[in-house]
Amino acid sequence: METGQQIEWQDLDKRRYYIIGPSMFVCVRAVLYPINLIKVHLFMQQGNSLYSGAIDAFRKILRREGIRGLYRGFTVSLLGMASGQMYITTYELTRSRLPGYSTEFKGLVAGTCATVIGQLLTVPVDIVSQHMMMEGQGKWSQKATSRAKPSQYILVKNTDYVLPKKQKVVRSAYHIVSEIVHREGFQGLHKGYSVSLLTYAPNSALFWSNYSMLFRWCMESGLGEALPLPLVQASCGVVGGVTSAALTNPLDVLRTRYQVSPSAEVARNYDNHTKA
Repeated sequence: METGQQIEWQDLDKRRYYIIGPSMFVCVRAVLYPINLIKVHLFMQQGNSLYSGAIDAFRKILRREGIRGLYRGFTVSLLGMASGQMYITTYELTRSRLPGYSTEFKGLVAGTCATVIGQLLTVPVDIVSQHMMMEGQGKWSQKATSRAKPSQYILVKNTDYVLPKKQKVVRSAYHIVSEIVHREGFQGLHKGYSVSLLTYAPNSALFWSNYSMLFRWCMESGLGEALPLPLVQASCGVVGGVTSAALTNPLDVLRTRYQVSPSAEVARNYDNHTKA
């Protein structure tokens, strides 16, 4: 195979692929997880009611909960390894079934198909991990506690926020799953699947088509020979990822709020009691 040539499914060493892939997934997820957690917190707040921005959110979460607070729900999110393998396997198999088409078109179609399959497992994992990310996050300032009835509310440890006494500050993944199934049935674990498809199918299709287009341009322009190939591939991936994320971010906000919406019950309970 020539240097810079597109790697196809039949070229892969499947044994190494399915061992190295999940290992790299864990490493990358460990690095990026705090950023994703902060993103979810910012998506879920009303305006700037809790955080003025990403740096402010990072400082407050770290001060109140420590490093563990930045990795809440991380263990559950590792189940995404399986969905990641489903995604990339579907992507590569779909590409291999489209001989004769341009790399951009194959990336567009394969990315869409991979999202449809991968999200079947990704959505339940995301729902549970997002609920765990939001566990312990109070929503009301110290000023609001003066209107709360002490017998009904507790002050969250190391914060100036309150939660109903009936709700534990931090629930386990098992309790979160049990409550979702009890309240909404098993379909509750796939809540927002259609919204996720509307978010990630375009994201995935745009990413792979943009990456293929940029990579081909780099190779044809001579950059692939002037620069190390891994650097060219990484640069194309970054540009493709930023472009697709910017275009689909509004849908990602909608998806996150919809999937974590049951947590709004806490706010409604608080408002009902304080107005009583």
